[in-house]
Amino acid sequence: MKRPPFALLLAALCLACWPVLRWFVAGTLDGSNDSAGLLAAAAAAAIIVLAPGREAIARPLMLPCVCMAVYLAATACQVPVPARSLILALAITALASSLRLGKRFDMSLFALCILALPFAATLQFYLGYPLRVLAGDLSAFLLRMNGIAVAREGAMLAWQGQLVSIDAPCSGVKMLWSGLLLASALAGAVRLSSLRTAVALVLAIVAIVAANAIRATALFYMEAGIVHLPASAHDAIGVVSFAAATAGILFMTHRMEQRAA
Repeated sequence: MKRPPFALLLAALCLACWPVLRWFVAGTLDGSNDSAGLLAAAAAAAIIVLAPGREAIARPLMLPCVCMAVYLAATACQVPVPARSLILALAITALASSLRLGKRFDMSLFALCILALPFAATLQFYLGYPLRVLAGDLSAFLLRMNGIAVAREGAMLAWQGQLVSIDAPCSGVKMLWSGLLLASALAGAVRLSSLRTAVALVLAIVAIVAANAIRATALFYMEAGIVHLPASAHDAIGVVSFAAATAGILFMTHRMEQRAA
């Protein structure tokens, strides 16, 4: 049987979900978000375009049609467009996976489609404070191991009458997004299975959270006046922490690729 034209079906799928596309463009260009999601979209497109030619699986349109039925039901129930964007991401993943990647569903492609959505401001609002609290707890634990009696108070570290704040830029939301982007893109590039990709994403989250806690710990020494370093060291510590997490993600993906071979 002749393979269905993927480009035509993808265009029809996006046209049917035009409110989501309009929201995507507006959200990407909105100043409260950033355009970094376009990197994830480009990575997803690269995985689809550069995939070696494979035969479409049996009943390739089954899952995309189910997704569209769910989308239509969500539209009829007046589900907000941002929530419907997740359904479209699922539909695009199912369509590309079955027609281009030779599998029913590719987890790395789905992760990249999710990361492409303009949710930066939303993630910062909902995850910013919890991640700051988590970084504070881990940082206090590390500092107490080093003999410094630190207690976490909200999103701050208390020590000898001082309060050292873990501010919003240090929440690690952007670092977490970047780490997941790297893990998803690498998993797609080396063709990891969906199960291994899910494990890689979980390990990437652990690596990023740990790196952010170490960054908060190192910055505490500066902000509390225990160690005197130039102001430029603040950014340098963040870069080194993220580089360490990146190295861990690269090593982890490489090991998974070897085991899958």
